[in-house]
Amino acid sequence: MEKAEQTIVIKRVKKVAGGHHGGSWKIAFADFALALMAFFLVLWLIESTTELEKMVIAGYFSDPRSLASDGDGGTPYVLNLEGRPLTLPNQGLSLALVQEDQEQAVEASEELESFEYIELARLRETQLLQSLQGQMEEVIGGNQEFEWFSDSVSMEVTEEGLSIQIIDRENRPLFNSGSDQMQPYALEVLWAMANVLEDIPNKISIYGHTDSVPFGNDLAQYSNWELSADRANAARRALVEGGLDYSQFAQIIGMGSSLPLLPDAPTDAANRRIVIMVLNQLAQQRILEGTRDSELDGGAPPDEVLPSDLPEIF
Repeated sequence: MEKAEQTIVIKRVKKVAGGHHGGSWKIAFADFALALMAFFLVLWLIESTTELEKMVIAGYFSDPRSLASDGDGGTPYVLNLEGRPLTLPNQGLSLALVQEDQEQAVEASEELESFEYIELARLRETQLLQSLQGQMEEVIGGNQEFEWFSDSVSMEVTEEGLSIQIIDRENRPLFNSGSDQMQPYALEVLWAMANVLEDIPNKISIYGHTDSVPFGNDLAQYSNWELSADRANAARRALVEGGLDYSQFAQIIGMGSSLPLLPDAPTDAANRRIVIMVLNQLAQQRILEGTRDSELDGGAPPDEVLPSDLPEIF
């Protein structure tokens, strides 16, 4: 009888290092704890920032190119507030929001008087004015009736604030010739601008300019000086009709033909213009306090600018 063939069974035992007592769960728990810590850190940062700063941060993530700087390699801040977030103009700026942020900035300035803080405040206000410019451009560009206006207006954020320059054209004048009577289509534009400007706390200065064509003679009771001042005041009245408060204006000035836009062509129509300047805080303080000090206190010129031998006056 043949011997039965023997079946060989091979058992393989899978060995797990440490079993339930291994270290893999510790790695997962460490990741979870790290994520939780980061989450609470984000919550703390959100709580410690103002609503306006949140809008600036949101604008940065919408336009990361704002971090780049031309020239010296950027600023010492995490966000370059000179950048212009694309979403900020669309979200809008409320008066209460801007005032709340400025009040917090004043409180912080009392605790921290430093160049870094002053610079940060300046960059933040530049950001606000750039946002305001974006809102203005949207209001004008979104209305087909204002197509003519695109060639007559220029906007630029300067050291003084947001400059809105409305230029006269031969075929589309802002005023009747030799008059401060504003054309109806120009009034509609200023009313639309007022709807945006009334939501900000900044003071506004208005400058009226004429060309060099004489209006009357040197002894005339009404000349380019009076005409430019009356036109600046007419622009102020139009903005008030559009919703601006009387107290929002800092200066209404007639410049006559003393500062032509085109110095080589002083009689050109482009020299007839209205400039609406939305002042930043530094310019506003310089104008209001400087004028007050000059009027009330006067003050002698510095000694170094006086000649050493003054003539005697009898």
